Amino acid sequence: MKALIISHNPITTHGSMGKTMLTLFSAFKKEELCQLYIYPSLPDIDFCNAYFRVTDKDVLRSYYTFSVKGEEIDKTAIHTEQPLFENERDEGLYRSRKNKRPLRLLLRDAMWRFSRWYTPALRAFIERERPDVIFAAPGLAKFLYRMADKIAKKHNLPLVTYICDDCYFVRPQKGLLGKWQAHALQKTIERHLAGVNTAITISTPITNQYRKAFGVNTETIMTGAGFPIADAPLPRPTPHSFTYLGGIRCNRYRSLADIGEVLDRLNAENGTDLSLNIYTDERDEEILSHLRAHSSVHLHGYVTGEEFRRVFSEAEILLHVEAFDAESIDLVKHSISTKIADSLASGIPLLAYGPASVASIAHLAEHDAALTVTDKSELARGISQILFDPEENRARTLCALALARRCHDTAENSRRVHEILEAAAKQ
Repeated sequence: MKALIISHNPITTHGSMGKTMLTLFSAFKKEELCQLYIYPSLPDIDFCNAYFRVTDKDVLRSYYTFSVKGEEIDKTAIHTEQPLFENERDEGLYRSRKNKRPLRLLLRDAMWRFSRWYTPALRAFIERERPDVIFAAPGLAKFLYRMADKIAKKHNLPLVTYICDDCYFVRPQKGLLGKWQAHALQKTIERHLAGVNTAITISTPITNQYRKAFGVNTETIMTGAGFPIADAPLPRPTPHSFTYLGGIRCNRYRSLADIGEVLDRLNAENGTDLSLNIYTDERDEEILSHLRAHSSVHLHGYVTGEEFRRVFSEAEILLHVEAFDAESIDLVKHSISTKIADSLASGIPLLAYGPASVASIAHLAEHDAALTVTDKSELARGISQILFDPEENRARTLCALALARRCHDTAENSRRVHEILEAAAKQ
């Protein structure tokens, strides 16, 4: 059995979606996988038999060159020190907050819709690789749903789709364009799901919603840990610092700033040197200024590979946050953050700060796997408790390890993905 993965970005050892796919397919043999993706980046691990890339720029140029120059990735270009983007100039473009505005989403979709992205080179790639099933991870991009649907139809392939963020049951952005974009995306998702063999979701709430609304065969498979699950809690007798690794958008930076504010106050009152270390690839100065306003917050660059593993394993207390505004809650309410699996498996105490209605926070609170704080007024108490109560930390960390073994075992979860794809391929 061979699966064709259709996604935004390639499988990588860094980045939330790259790492998620790495865990989902960890039980697969290399020759069982090939990938078609659209981001201007390169894999940092040679995980698939072959890769084919068609980018937004390839499609845009085709409107004046009259051909889409997608290409198969040369395996010699894959190496462990690969940056997030192959060309540094692309980073600012792809990280712009304006990309989520309805007009840009509609224009990007139209650009792809009326292009000839299905080139002879791509067709030859698929025919040579001879996949038996498609695994699609489309997300917010309507054209990726259509891409998966078209390839499935042309090559008579069964289709399995992956839902890690709910893009259907969310409130549209304000204004006529926002409603138009949301309606168009919903219709695209409906058509896509009508042809799907199985939908794999990241959480039980998403599974229940999609199964009830669409009658589609749905399976919940949570993200697996990117590290071996620790045997026991790691000793952290007198912690003084919190560590946060990952993206800070969706207003997560505001929750991080709340923590910085409390740490500043505790340092001033007690003469301590408590700190919050944030490792992120964020470049937006407007966002970073909220964090720089607090002396306890130390901003570090994005880390990958061995450096990521070192920073992660040396953390005294790990941190997960979500935002409290209605729009951010709506976007992530049913998703389980990629970082949760690694944090639970680490054996390191975890502080989670965010609304109780968000699935990530609820998942941790339900199993007592972290010290969860769901209201700003309780944040100082929660921070003090996790800093100065080692016995409670140990008890919660034992619960976290048990939860990691039960829900976030990478080998077991990937084995289930393999079974689902294999069963779809046989139908």
